[in-house]
Amino acid sequence: MNLKEVFRDKTRDKLYKKLSDIGLECEMAERGTVEEKLFNPWHRRSLGIIKINSDSPIKYINIIKRDRGKDTPPRWWNYFAVPSSTSSSKETSVEVKSIRKKSFPIIGKVKSIDWKSNNNGENLADKFTKDSETNALSMELGNIKIQSLHDNFSGYSIELEFNKSAFPLLSAPNISMNISQWNALNKIAKLCIENEK
Repeated sequence: MNLKEVFRDKTRDKLYKKLSDIGLECEMAERGTVEEKLFNPWHRRSLGIIKINSDSPIKYINIIKRDRGKDTPPRWWNYFAVPSSTSSSKETSVEVKSIRKKSFPIIGKVKSIDWKSNNNGENLADKFTKDSETNALSMELGNIKIQSLHDNFSGYSIELEFNKSAFPLLSAPNISMNISQWNALNKIAKLCIENEK
């Protein structure tokens, strides 16, 4: 058996299987595509792209990893790309993120979700606050951050950092995705697109 394959990070494979299991038409793109550059600074690396061929506003997912450092555990981010015509001005950029409120810091159960935003994202934050599906998504899966993009990619990015296990230094995130959660992600995407109109 190929040792490189044995030790290869299979986070993308696991998410691809979850999406396939709920009936989505998707595929793992060949490595080295330009989409891998989305939110991929020099100190992180892309594990590859999952292309979404089903009819949804989310068109692909870029899985990014920061490897374990001397004093830091590894981290994984998933960027759900939503192509759309956004304003070319950074002054009109939108940013909204969820804050998961726990009963006890770090290990407590998530009790509620607060949505914080910049000035341009206040309308979206208000909609997310009032939407039970969107709040449930963050409670179940992890922190969510939405940004409008204006440079190499026009549209929105929905950043999801899946919940970690109780032992984050020892394991990868708990990859979970059911059809309700996928629909909630696409609801966020649709609200973002509608917000531009």
